Amino acid sequence: MQEALDFLTLTDRSASDRLVNAMFSHHLLIVDQTGSGKTTTTLSLLGQLQQLNQTAIIFDPTGEYAKLPNAITYRLGDNCYLEAGKLTVDQLLTVLQVQIDRPLRTKLQQAVIDLQIQHNIKNEQGPYRRLNCPLVAHQRDEEGLAAWASDFPVQDLLTQVIEEFVVPFTDNRANYTLLGQQYDRAGINHYWPLLTAIHDQLASPTFRALFDTDKHAGTMKSELNFILKMFLHQRSQHRTLVVDLSLLKEHEESQRLVLSLLLKEVLRLRLRDSTGFPVNVIIDEAHRYLPQDEQCLADNGIFQLVREGRKLALKMILTTQSPLDLPARLRSQFGDLLVHRLLDQEEVVSLPGTGLTQQETAQLPVGQAELCILGEAPALVKVNLPAWWRGDKNE
Repeated sequence: MQEALDFLTLTDRSASDRLVNAMFSHHLLIVDQTGSGKTTTTLSLLGQLQQLNQTAIIFDPTGEYAKLPNAITYRLGDNCYLEAGKLTVDQLLTVLQVQIDRPLRTKLQQAVIDLQIQHNIKNEQGPYRRLNCPLVAHQRDEEGLAAWASDFPVQDLLTQVIEEFVVPFTDNRANYTLLGQQYDRAGINHYWPLLTAIHDQLASPTFRALFDTDKHAGTMKSELNFILKMFLHQRSQHRTLVVDLSLLKEHEESQRLVLSLLLKEVLRLRLRDSTGFPVNVIIDEAHRYLPQDEQCLADNGIFQLVREGRKLALKMILTTQSPLDLPARLRSQFGDLLVHRLLDQEEVVSLPGTGLTQQETAQLPVGQAELCILGEAPALVKVNLPAWWRGDKNE
């Protein structure tokens, strides 16, 4: 396939072109030290995928890929947002980087449900008022919720949580057919520091932009999960979807969780959609977005997509500075590798089934790499800059 050679040139002409072709059919891991050509390789690969008319989605945590041509770019907080209702309460708290105890978590969970009722069933502004609300009426409202009714005004969360502290009177005036007749002010005061911490995070510019809580007349923003659904449903024509997550680059744990959730959504959508055309998912500096505790790896979206994506025509392309920064369970899922300059013997040994030596990888100049395809001997390749990078006006 001649197109593949636009991206890589085999320095050993006796090597078969099928090694390059095979790279476009499996998960690919790109490793190198800083400045050895990893970013250039990724950009060249993306350009090549466009030439081959293969759908590609790059999750860009730093905004580095904005200059990629023929790309459809959605920047979180700019022209797209994340619906708060797509998150569980635990996930919402993780994104906000707030920790609370179980009793308050339970009230927060009920507050989300009540806001969903108020916003989607009652179609009214403000909090769901629990004071003197009949239990039967509240139960009927809850039963009316469905999957389509997940959205809610997250900026009203503090006001709604206070409503969850409505309780019956403590004397013979108590009416147990109602949700409550008074506020548990001692309980509210006890949790006030945590409640205000949640409120302050939601009111910060970053999270207002993330959840799109500010009014913006005349400005169109799309929900990020909907964007993924549309892009995965219909094959793109020589274009790449860039999801810019740089809004959260100062909130590493929040960014890690959001990226994991989006990858799980990609997997879920592909499981539901039988269209089946190949989709390439690219993540740069992947080690930054994996859980610190390896025991949590199984619940991470990167690992789940790598493990389950093959049978769904989902191919993952990861880049990292050191293979040792990736858990061994994740590294083992990659049979195809592009290895740029590595100096550490332990890093070279950690690469699955390459047969490379530290001496070979240490001598690689910028722009060259060893292409390692499972079951084949390593092939020395030169990464070709894309024509648009070189300033070719015909590209």
